[in-house]
Amino acid sequence: MNELRLLVCAMLLNAGVAAVIGAGIARHMLKEVPAIASVRLTQLVAEHAEHAARANTDENEAAADARAWAIALEDALGTVAERHGAVLLPVRGVAAGAPDLTAEVRAEMGRSLATTQGGT
Repeated sequence: MNELRLLVCAMLLNAGVAAVIGAGIARHMLKEVPAIASVRLTQLVAEHAEHAARANTDENEAAADARAWAIALEDALGTVAERHGAVLLPVRGVAAGAPDLTAEVRAEMGRSLATTQGGT
């Protein structure tokens, strides 16, 4: 009878250790899976195109503005993605329910462009 109790205790101990290790592995793996979020890139580009069309600038200035905008977009996408621990995808490539971070990307770009324009 004592041998049976010892065997049951050993099995329960092994099962407990296996459960803790399994939970730890699952938790570690889940931490590394990034979230998915969307950005309305077409909307951001269209807004910039409308703004550029209204601007009264020469060709060189328009090219410099386009470069600055593209750099701000790239930086904003990276900043927002890192902030949320997410992979940002165009809205059409994302299933319904993923958060739309377009407004946050737009705000980040605004800060970046204001800093760039303020420094020149």
